[in-house]
Amino acid sequence: MNIFLFAHLTNKILSRAAKTILSSLLLLVSPIFAQEEVGENGDRLWLRGGINFLDHDSTMMLTLRFRMQNQASLESRSASDLSIKDAQFTIRRVRLRMNGFVVNPQLTYLLQLGFTRGDADFDNAQFFNVLRDAMIIYRVQPNLHLGIGQGKLPGNRERVISSSEQQFVDRSIVNRTFNLDRDVGINAYYTHTLGNNVASDPRLSLRLALTTGLGRNPAPRIGNKLLYAARLSFFPFGNFSNNGDYYVSDLAFEQTPKFYIAAVAARNDNALRSAGTIGLALYEPRSMDNFFIDGIFKYRGFSFYGEFARRSMADPITREGASVRAAFAGDGLNLQAGYFVAEHWEVSARYSSVEPVAEVKPFLNGQTQYTLCLTRFLNGHRVKVQSDLTYNVLRTLAAEQASWILRFQVELGL
Repeated sequence: MNIFLFAHLTNKILSRAAKTILSSLLLLVSPIFAQEEVGENGDRLWLRGGINFLDHDSTMMLTLRFRMQNQASLESRSASDLSIKDAQFTIRRVRLRMNGFVVNPQLTYLLQLGFTRGDADFDNAQFFNVLRDAMIIYRVQPNLHLGIGQGKLPGNRERVISSSEQQFVDRSIVNRTFNLDRDVGINAYYTHTLGNNVASDPRLSLRLALTTGLGRNPAPRIGNKLLYAARLSFFPFGNFSNNGDYYVSDLAFEQTPKFYIAAVAARNDNALRSAGTIGLALYEPRSMDNFFIDGIFKYRGFSFYGEFARRSMADPITREGASVRAAFAGDGLNLQAGYFVAEHWEVSARYSSVEPVAEVKPFLNGQTQYTLCLTRFLNGHRVKVQSDLTYNVLRTLAAEQASWILRFQVELGL
C-alpha cells in the first residue's frame, strides 16, 4: 500500500503533527524511500540530510534526524604498567533531533533530546534531563536572527561544534573544564560581510546571549542574577565551504586558505554549579568570568584549531561545615591539527592542558593530554569510525601520575 494512501485513511483520527511523524517513520520502510514522494494533497517527503516533510502549502517543514555514538575505552594503570586499570563499553550518545519552520521559513525551531546517562547529566543534575535544545528562532533579516529558549551558549567553538562532528573521539579536557554549555534565555546573531562576495570577502559575526546561568532545563531562579555572553568572530578570507567553521577537519578540501579568529567574554553572576551552568552544586553562589580565544585554519586537507580559555572569580572555594567544594578557576590551552593522508582517511594530533590557580590546587588537579587519532569517514561526519591514543598526565599536589588511554568509537546517524 502506498504510504500516502495509508496516511489519508487515518486522516480523521490523527492530528497534523502526528501524521507528520508517522509519515516520516513510514518513509523508512518505503521501497522508494531514497526518492521524493508527493502525496495526493501535495505533501512532500524525501530522505536527504534526514527525514524531511514539507506541508502541501509550505507552511510547515520538519527534518527528523537521529544519531548514536558507541564507544569502547581502555586505560592503563600507569605509563609503564600497561595492565588495564579501567575498561568501558558505553553508548556514549543517543540523540533525536527535529528542526524546521512553521507558518513561514523565517520562523524556525530546533528540538533535540538525549537519552543516555551522560546526555541526561544524571550524575550532576540528579534527574534524567533529556531536554538538550528547545529553541525558537526568528530571522528578522538574512543576517540577523533572534532566538528564545534553550540552546548552546556563544562560548568556545569546540563546544558549539556538534559532538558528532569532532575531529577526535571526544572533545578536549579544556572544553570539559571551561565550556559554557547550554542555558535558557534569549540569543541574538548578527553577521556582516565587508563586500559583496561572501565566499571571499572579509566577514564579521556577533552573537549575544542573556540567560539564567543555571544550565539546561533549570528550576526558576529567584532574583535578577543572570549570565551575559558575547562572541565576536572575524573571517578575513570569507566563509568556509559547507559551513566548515562548524567542524575542524577539512572535509571540503578548501582550495584557498580559510581562517577565522574569535574572542568570547561571559559573566555568570552568582553561579550555583562548579562550572557555572554545569557541574556539581556549589555550597555558596560564586560569580564567574570566562574568556576564550579560538580560531580555525584550513587549506587543501590540512586543518588547525587553537583555543585558550580562562575562568576567574573572587573566591573559588565554597564550604559547608567541614565539606569543601571548589570551582575550577584557572587556564586551559588546546591545540590540534589534522591532515587527510588519503581519501576519507585523516590523521590528527592534539595537545590539551588545564591548570587551576594556586588556591584551587589542593582540591582540583591540573591535567595534560597528548592525543593521536585516526579517522575513517564513510559518509562525512554522519558515519565514521575513529580511534585515538592518549598519553594522560594528572598533576596532584604530591606528584604527577601518567597513563595511556585507548578509545574506539563508531558514529552513525542521519
